[in-house]
Amino acid sequence: MFDADRPITSIDQDRLDRGVFAQYLARCMLDHTSPESLVLSLQGGWGSGKTSVINLILEELRYASNNMLDEEKPIVLNFSPWSYSGQGQLIYGFFRRLASELRQAEFLENKAQIIHLLELYSSFFTHQSIPKSLRMKRRLLGKIKNPEQKELYAWESGFDPIQVKTQLNNLLRNQQHKIIIIIDNISRLQATEINQILQIVKSMGDYFNTIYLLSLDKAQVVRAINEIHVGEGEEYLEKLVQLPFDVPPISKQDLENLLLYRLQDIVKEGPEDSWNKTYWADIYYSSLKYFFENPRDVTRYVNTLSFSYPRVKDVVNPVDFFALMAIELFATPVFYGIRENKDLFTDLLDNVYIMDEEKIKKDRERCEEILNRSATVKRDVLLKMLLLLFPRLHMLYKPKEIYFHSETLARNNYRICSPDMFDVYFRLSIPTGFMPESELDTILSFAKDPTSFDQVLTRLNKDFRITRFLDLLDGAAIEKISQEHIASVVNALFDNGDLFPQDDEKNVLRFDTLMRIHRICQQILRQYPDTEKRYAVLEEAIKKANKSLYTIVHELTVQAQQHTEESATYLPLEYRDITPEQLFKLQQHTVRKIQYWAEIGRLGEHPTLLPILRAWIAWGNAEDCKHFVSELIQNPQDDEDQKDKGILAFLAAALKEPIDQVMTKLEKSSDWKSYLENITDFIPAAEVEERAKAIFEGDEFEKLSEKEQLGILIFLDMVNAKTIKVIPKTTV
Repeated sequence: MFDADRPITSIDQDRLDRGVFAQYLARCMLDHTSPESLVLSLQGGWGSGKTSVINLILEELRYASNNMLDEEKPIVLNFSPWSYSGQGQLIYGFFRRLASELRQAEFLENKAQIIHLLELYSSFFTHQSIPKSLRMKRRLLGKIKNPEQKELYAWESGFDPIQVKTQLNNLLRNQQHKIIIIIDNISRLQATEINQILQIVKSMGDYFNTIYLLSLDKAQVVRAINEIHVGEGEEYLEKLVQLPFDVPPISKQDLENLLLYRLQDIVKEGPEDSWNKTYWADIYYSSLKYFFENPRDVTRYVNTLSFSYPRVKDVVNPVDFFALMAIELFATPVFYGIRENKDLFTDLLDNVYIMDEEKIKKDRERCEEILNRSATVKRDVLLKMLLLLFPRLHMLYKPKEIYFHSETLARNNYRICSPDMFDVYFRLSIPTGFMPESELDTILSFAKDPTSFDQVLTRLNKDFRITRFLDLLDGAAIEKISQEHIASVVNALFDNGDLFPQDDEKNVLRFDTLMRIHRICQQILRQYPDTEKRYAVLEEAIKKANKSLYTIVHELTVQAQQHTEESATYLPLEYRDITPEQLFKLQQHTVRKIQYWAEIGRLGEHPTLLPILRAWIAWGNAEDCKHFVSELIQNPQDDEDQKDKGILAFLAAALKEPIDQVMTKLEKSSDWKSYLENITDFIPAAEVEERAKAIFEGDEFEKLSEKEQLGILIFLDMVNAKTIKVIPKTTV
């Protein structure tokens, strides 16, 4: 349940044992028999619970009043100046509220006269007229002499403030009711407004049968007084307040009881059996309990969890999440340090390097820098928590201590220390793919080993951060790659490029992923002054690539633009990255790789099939390519689930844009006919038509995916095929 930092209103809600103190203070005010006025203060810092104590005092006053005779009942005003702050109505609002409370006290003797005098006194303060309803009845002669009088101000009454105050004081002395005025939230006001409130109390603090209770933060009020009365704040407040009371201090046990009580409902929201009591005890008693200093800390923490935990409860370890939210709230710089150093706190990269003494020393220095960012939570407390959250840190701080950790168990239990789960914990605070410079430097350090660097890119892609890595690399970070590491970087990019997320957004101001890869490779290859070295690196990368094909095709297509005079990127020979002869050799290597993919059955499955086929025709034997397409379409597989896979994949690739247009805009374009060339460039439409009709008219058509169905329907619509079934219209 979300709590908007509301104070408690009843002793039934009291979890900090303030009820006895509040009852005592309320009874003391009621038992004050002397008619002399009394000014008390309830003092405490921000978040100490002053308003909660005030509410308990009010509850006790109401309870006591209900058991008193009418002639004994107090008149209680609970005034919150915060409601009038900044409106220029602070003093006026106070007097109007006081008059209203007096007017409602039917048992008050001489009520009308007391209220009238109070309004006169208020008028001297505020320079505003007395409301008509609160003016004393005018004599008939006065009405005749001045029948049009609409406004009445205090100075027109014939009295000065001292006379009004004297008359009012005499009336208050002669009645038996205590007037208890409670002013809360004084410390929230601006300095000028704090001084206004204190001015009211000072001017009315000697009225008979009146008791003031001021709720304030002493240090803040003293500072406010000093702004008006330089250096007199402490003395001014001591003269004004006769009996100061401090909010009862909260014991650690009471604060703990409050926290655990408030957390119960949040814990229940999580999946059953997800709460590990032993692990929670380790986290709480070793470190978490020391994060909280006052009830407001508890409220802020509970509110944070109430807001965020329901959104991730099914994908996080609850104890880990509760601990991390405490770090975010009370040691925010440390939270950001954890977020920005995934490789330090998880075993993200431990399988690609050896943890030698130098590496341990460096990682410990990084961790110490993060721990020392906190100005609120002690370093030792944070370290104890981090050692429990992130077992990897035991290698840095307690290498001789036996500590069991299983990556499999961590993943199964949704622990934050698992690299696969780490980013989930930061969903509400981190843009997808965030990567700090420290982690970037660590990643680039693995380029000395091609296998290690390839594994790092695989992990980044799995964590949805590869795009951010490429963005950073295509900038100032490119200068961090030395010549001896160029081959590792190019090899890894060529081999993984097809697996990276591709940006389909049509925006001339944005680079897609493959263009980003080209720019990175081009920049680092230019560290070599001669084309022979660049060619050698590219040749090796093409030969070694096993997981990607279109990345290579795209790179050579862009390279070819330097050699085409009609291209805007055409360059004289001496400025090109490679020579025409070298480009031709690389294209032949690529064609052989395409043919190999075709032979082993991988080519037809490629999501970017069409441009690969065009490269095959352009750089190799066109008849070989067309034969492959014919085989792909005409030869259904024996496996029932795979029998139409080839033609469906080919049509999905050839008609990608029309399919996307139907799925997003729900309309047919007049230029669809032009996409038929994507098919006829490789195979006659008639050969495709018979297979497409058979699929459409067959019983399995409805089981195809939406894209597969649209590929068949759009093609049949383009060639005006005659079918037994009616082809649905592809327009809305």
